[in-house]
Amino acid sequence: MNLLALAARQLSDYDRHRPGLVFVEQSLPLTLTQAYELQFKVAQLREQRGECLAGYKIGCISRTMQAQLGLDQPVFGHVWESECHASGSVIDTARYDGLAVEGEFAVRLDSDIPSADWLQRNPGALGDGFVIIELHNYVFRAPVAGRAAELVANNAIHAGVVLPVEETTSAAPGASASATLKVVRNGEALGETNGDELEGGLMPGILHLARHLERYDRRLRQGQLILTGSPLPLWRVVAGDRIEVLSEQLGQQVVVRVRGADAERDAAPDRRGM
Repeated sequence: MNLLALAARQLSDYDRHRPGLVFVEQSLPLTLTQAYELQFKVAQLREQRGECLAGYKIGCISRTMQAQLGLDQPVFGHVWESECHASGSVIDTARYDGLAVEGEFAVRLDSDIPSADWLQRNPGALGDGFVIIELHNYVFRAPVAGRAAELVANNAIHAGVVLPVEETTSAAPGASASATLKVVRNGEALGETNGDELEGGLMPGILHLARHLERYDRRLRQGQLILTGSPLPLWRVVAGDRIEVLSEQLGQQVVVRVRGADAERDAAPDRRGM
């Protein structure tokens, strides 16, 4: 299997807002290891063309979701500066495939993380959490049995992030560990969670991420953004929606508005949803 050629195809389809078409057009019996190698090769191509890595995302943090996909730990993906949006932005459905949103906490690293063991001894390097909206291409094209590898190969279906105007908060340090996070669509609450529902807080997922990167001879760096995942589900959104994620305890709010497609999308067979 030529993973570099496959990575070039993956990136081309992603640029056309039709990610993962190869999972329809050919049989791809990827192992999880191969799927991560493919994800890293796509990331390498993006960096070679001048894109800047903003950080990483953690997904599938709930044991229920992991069990559905046959996983025993979270999945990870790359976050790109070109796909970071400020609160109040308007996004276009034409730039996504099956646009869905997720509300969660993120952190900005206060220092380089030389190893997962070092991070475990120096938890203050994480900085404090703040609320974000993660954007997804919520589409799966492979049969159910192959979806874990498809998820990983498609950068954990990550498609961008909406950040608060101010990432810092006046709340006490560590307040995000128990702060409430609410997702609202068009004034109607969709779901609510708090930091207490993340087993062990934010640290376990980030430790998994640090160990994962070590296997590829990579390290977490100062200033990188880490999306920590959420026990809440994804919600599909359509043109005209206004999505808000807020935390009263942190005094933070993130908003994004969705507009309709400006260009007609060519149809292709796919299987949407989980």
